[in-house]
Amino acid sequence: MDYQEVLQKHLQVIVGKRLDALNLACEMMMFSFENYELHTLCLTRIILENDILVTTSDYQSWDGEVDTNNDEWYFVEKYESKIVGGIITSVNVTPLYDVVITMDNGVRIELYINNGYHHFDSKHEQWVFFKRHDHSHPFITVFNKTVNIAKKC
Repeated sequence: MDYQEVLQKHLQVIVGKRLDALNLACEMMMFSFENYELHTLCLTRIILENDILVTTSDYQSWDGEVDTNNDEWYFVEKYESKIVGGIITSVNVTPLYDVVITMDNGVRIELYINNGYHHFDSKHEQWVFFKRHDHSHPFITVFNKTVNIAKKC
């Protein structure tokens, strides 16, 4: 099934919302848009004025001892004041379920599905989108080739 339109529709709810917070857990970036959350496990880039500020791959550059001593944490802390606080002006989903989020502060958040089919595992979680504290709102999980939209009433 082609979920591009469905994902595009669901993600439009964050247009006009403020990016309240950017948190990290290993290579995962967690974006808070008021009461909506976007957690990215795929390649995620944060760009400002055609300059890449930070990516999830920056986590791989670390001291080998302390989880937070890596370039991902370093650059998020360095540029957080330029990233957080922007208002979402547009969200676009590609046919491959990549996502581009543009904000009024010139920041662009790009999510790229980074796995194809696998020999040993059929699913690799790429990103999830949900509304905090609202189990009636769809909980969307995008895998490398499939999408799961769960809704509890």
